[in-house]
Amino acid sequence: MTSIEFWSLVMDSLSTVLAAAAIFLYIIFWYKDKTSNDYDVFDNLYSDLLKTGMDNPQFRNISKTLNYKAVFLEEELIQYEIYAFMTWNFIETILDKGDEKLLITWLPAVKNEASLHIEWFKHPENQLKFKDSFQKQCKELLM
Repeated sequence: MTSIEFWSLVMDSLSTVLAAAAIFLYIIFWYKDKTSNDYDVFDNLYSDLLKTGMDNPQFRNISKTLNYKAVFLEEELIQYEIYAFMTWNFIETILDKGDEKLLITWLPAVKNEASLHIEWFKHPENQLKFKDSFQKQCKELLM
């Protein structure tokens, strides 16, 4: 691996981690400020996910994500797993809100994202990252 390839990989990894931190901060601020407009918050969260996806289009390619453990190697696998976790956290945030009107608006995006990253979600080590009630809701609504 050349020095340029190494630094390129480091920068790619750093951008994915920073995007994850930004989404995490958005979620924290959303919980603190219940009066904010839910649609704007979710639009911003989803926009960040899609921007990260534009930087890493392979993470939004269903033929790759359905077999991600074989397709992505080393650092790219770590980056994908972070991206998939961010996506499922986004889905969990929308479903946790329990707002029927909000769910009607966001259900198409939620279903699309779930289908892209369903294999990641199904792995037992990833199931442990989510509440039982969320897992049950996903099975009823998305699978």
